[in-house]
Amino acid sequence: MRKQTREEATWRFLGYTFVLLVTLLMMVPIYWIIVASTLPEQAFLSAGTDIQLLPGANFLANLEALQARESVDFIQSIWNSVFIAVVYTVLSLVLCSMGGFAFAKYEFRFKEPIFYSILATLTLPIQLLVIPLFLLISQMGLTNSYWAIILPWAANPLGIFLMRQNMKQIPDALLESARIDGATEFQLYYRIALPTMKSSLAALAIVLFLFQWNLFLFPLVVLEQGKYTIPVAINELVGAQRVYYDQIMVAAALSIIPLFIVFLFLQRHFVSGILAGSVKE
Repeated sequence: MRKQTREEATWRFLGYTFVLLVTLLMMVPIYWIIVASTLPEQAFLSAGTDIQLLPGANFLANLEALQARESVDFIQSIWNSVFIAVVYTVLSLVLCSMGGFAFAKYEFRFKEPIFYSILATLTLPIQLLVIPLFLLISQMGLTNSYWAIILPWAANPLGIFLMRQNMKQIPDALLESARIDGATEFQLYYRIALPTMKSSLAALAIVLFLFQWNLFLFPLVVLEQGKYTIPVAINELVGAQRVYYDQIMVAAALSIIPLFIVFLFLQRHFVSGILAGSVKE
């Protein structure tokens, strides 16, 4: 028994050590971005011979240089990205949870073909969708607006799939008893289904926020200066003749902060929410 306990402790120690090493390895790029944002531009040009691993004192100077650029207002770009990502996440959570509830708990004609058709859209690359989406947005008169970025992706197929898988775990008997007590179909969704899906909704919120936060190609096509999101604004710092490395690093470091805040508030629900829909049907 003692030998078995010692072996289990050894394997547990090795497992934790491996996870710690992988975590530290994955943190290296983030640490380098933060350090690089505090260095002068010359440090990047000489990085091949003299790599600095400790923060410098040039962060405010790099930030001032970034804000002094006429081609992009980066603080405005941060606001644009935060607003778009938050509104999109809330709207998409509502639509995806409604869609998932319908596919999980209702029977209707062509239910399975419709569901698998929605899933099939995940295989379409965004490059293939840019032109038809741009034409649609133009006809709706939404070009160069926040809604041009929010609406095309609101009913996220991955979100609908995750919500369907999670809501399949809600007992049908619970819904039937609520119907007998006089609950409407919307009350079944709002008062019974959603409260049991808090962890799943938190996990999905992180996925949706990251998706919208990192979206680049379509905002590049439909937005104009003043409405740029962070990825598009950073792209403006890469010129044909010069790359502003110091300003790019400051912008990248600032763009991490909202993601860190979102994950900090929702991280305790993330793992349980992701695993909740992993049961076999």
